[in-house]
Amino acid sequence: MCARTSRFLVLFAGLCLTAAATAGPLGWAREKITGKPEAPKTGVVTARPGAVTLLANQPTRLPIDYGAPEAELPKGRSYFRRIELSQPLDEALIEVRVIAQDAGGKQRTVFKPLFYLLDDEGGVRETVDVDQLNIDIRPFQPTALVGCVKVGRLSRFLVATTEKAIGGHFESGSRSSVKAASKGGFYYSTEAVKVKLPYAATGELVLTVSPITSRRCEPATTADGKDAKSDKSAKPDKTADAKQAAAR
Repeated sequence: MCARTSRFLVLFAGLCLTAAATAGPLGWAREKITGKPEAPKTGVVTARPGAVTLLANQPTRLPIDYGAPEAELPKGRSYFRRIELSQPLDEALIEVRVIAQDAGGKQRTVFKPLFYLLDDEGGVRETVDVDQLNIDIRPFQPTALVGCVKVGRLSRFLVATTEKAIGGHFESGSRSSVKAASKGGFYYSTEAVKVKLPYAATGELVLTVSPITSRRCEPATTADGKDAKSDKSAKPDKTADAKQAAAR
């Protein structure tokens, strides 16, 4: 009986060693110590205050409010959030969804995003502006601006805005009426509308960073994708309060 038990233990130990050798000694030890790499969660997660560690392909809600740090940056003073990727990417896509915020009455404001790509020493290596923003104003969803940019090597960056943008506005083209069925089976329609959204010093974004090989730089389909434009002159709009369209 003892001999049989000893042979069983020797066989079991041999199988364990074989499995460890197959996985590679370093990989096997790393998994034992740190566990497997974290996978993205389903849906959008909300970032905690402070610096954010971002997983690739994980949509992350990022508030930029008066509690965020503020600094004098290359494009002017701004509130900002610091982002660091869990794994650096040689090339990446940064997709952004800017959620329109209530600003009193029927007015909505948006945050015009700007990305400061940082080098290994923490200095600004490159400044990336999201030039093309499209408006998503579908019924049953909050009004949002969507955009996407391609960047080179990415490991850490800041999300900020410019002083020049604040006081200007995003202006959509004249959107055609929309008629479509929702996912719940309800049929809806909207009238043609033109939207102006003032830029503000604070706001809320949903960021998704992904390897450039996994998808193309095409923001999510919007109800106004073809006619939307961003006002590059960033001039204050004195009639925006009266003409501001409420989110559907």
